[in-house]
Amino acid sequence: PFQGGKIAYILQKGDPGYTVGIPHGLIAAASDQSEGIAWGCEGVSILTSEGIGTGAANTAAILLGCIQRPIAASVCDDYVVGVYTDWYLPSIDELNKLFINRAAIGGFSSADYWSSSEYTNTLALFQWFFNGELGGGVKSDAAHVRAVRAF
Repeated sequence: PFQGGKIAYILQKGDPGYTVGIPHGLIAAASDQSEGIAWGCEGVSILTSEGIGTGAANTAAILLGCIQRPIAASVCDDYVVGVYTDWYLPSIDELNKLFINRAAIGGFSSADYWSSSEYTNTLALFQWFFNGELGGGVKSDAAHVRAVRAF
């Protein structure tokens, strides 16, 4: 447990934001923020990225470009644990780190989880937590959501 959640990933050499001798990484919320919510704004194109360190910017772009609420990004943005209010919907690469470390983090379903990475104006990227497969899901479909924050 650390800063409102559980350490999900510590940045490695080559990751954006990595600094020798100063640990940085991702903290996952202790439980899901939703067991079934839309990504939102099907038909609206929102420029997002897939890499580690891009989830917070993706979440901000989604919230700016999509007035629909509640959606996956808004439930993460609204999440508060004590003094920690900077939660966001992870990018697909960040979400994959949660999948890889799911046993240590705990509380995950075997269902699909939304990332903040858009695929097309009608699809967003998700990951199945029973087998790790990535896919593009229709933005209006419901999926699980787990918020993260950076440290």
